[in-house]
Amino acid sequence: MTEREILRIRRFVVKLGEAMHAYGTPSHRLERLLSEVSQSFGLEGSFLVSPTWFSVVLQEPGQEQEYSHISRVKPGGIDLNRLSLTHELVAAVLAGRLEVEDGLVQLGTIRGAPDPYPLWLGFLCWGGVSAGFALLCGSGLMDMLASMTGGWLVFGLEWLAARHPRFEEMLEPLSALLLALLGTGLVALGLPLNVPVVVLSGIIAFIPGLSMTMGLRELAARELLSGTARIMDALMTLFKLYFGAVFGLALGGLLWGGSNRLPLTASLPLLLEGGAVLLLALSLLVMFRVRPRDAFWGLLCGLVAYGGARLGNALFGADLGGLVGALLVGLYANSYARIKNTPTNIVLLPGIVLLVPGSKVYVGLNSLVSGQDMLANAASGAQVFLSFMAIVAGLMFANLILPPRRYL
Repeated sequence: MTEREILRIRRFVVKLGEAMHAYGTPSHRLERLLSEVSQSFGLEGSFLVSPTWFSVVLQEPGQEQEYSHISRVKPGGIDLNRLSLTHELVAAVLAGRLEVEDGLVQLGTIRGAPDPYPLWLGFLCWGGVSAGFALLCGSGLMDMLASMTGGWLVFGLEWLAARHPRFEEMLEPLSALLLALLGTGLVALGLPLNVPVVVLSGIIAFIPGLSMTMGLRELAARELLSGTARIMDALMTLFKLYFGAVFGLALGGLLWGGSNRLPLTASLPLLLEGGAVLLLALSLLVMFRVRPRDAFWGLLCGLVAYGGARLGNALFGADLGGLVGALLVGLYANSYARIKNTPTNIVLLPGIVLLVPGSKVYVGLNSLVSGQDMLANAASGAQVFLSFMAIVAGLMFANLILPPRRYL
């Protein structure tokens, strides 16, 4: 193999890795995928991927000369549409249906591809996620409507931050602060609202429960650098959200009086709870940019997660109930990935998000700092950690019973 060919392959591997990282691929799966791609070209590869670091070393077997690449990357979001398209591109390259040079061109085309859903639908779904979560908290109609409005406000801020990078670092605390001001202002006008729950529901899209689950999963896979970095980033996001909300509540109290803490419903009627879960699942499909042809199966995965969690709660209690839900979701996602030859995450993530107790971490942080429970029966730190680990264990058992065909 000539040096020119190796450099071309290295460029493809680097661009592929950076693209998959940007679309939300976990580090341990991305490293294994890149190793598979390198071996298919007859090269040995060594990779180190973290939320902010991407390192590649390639060499021919038996040769001492190495071809390396190191780059600084930003923590990736979740874009399941582009992830699916990139996975299809990788399959075509590995099967020999697509040349490396053409693959490089298509990677750029995929990065610039339009979103599968219009902006107005994304706007509606940000409000839908907040409204659905408010219902699951046991709040009333006014709280749900205020939460939906808060979700739309946060969507506008997120849209602004995407176009003006100077707002990016302040996006989370600014969102929580403005929602707290909005909630206390509405209470001052006479509306009966539970302001802390409205704030939490409005910023629920920023609560990093999925990131914490991915971090723990990476730690379980011995990806210590990436897992630790991801968890610390998630914790910092939580702190920014919490203290933005605290400052907003204090400022709102100073401007127009204190906030309300109305009682919440302990349990919802089954039909209303199912409707809230359905609203959440549908909204998440749009927020994660799941392709329309995969949307039904992603929605079904969310319902599997909901049913599995209820079954697990009945069998083992709330702390370990997520294990059953994650096991069923993992088996479902791996089966779908095998049948459709797609990444497991395409249907896995919309289901897992309904299981992760990210909001409980926020609520527990509020209880620790303020001494007040935002929600009834707020879980302790140990219970939240056990819930996270139950989900991670369920996913690991699912991969043991029915591993995905490919590392993604």
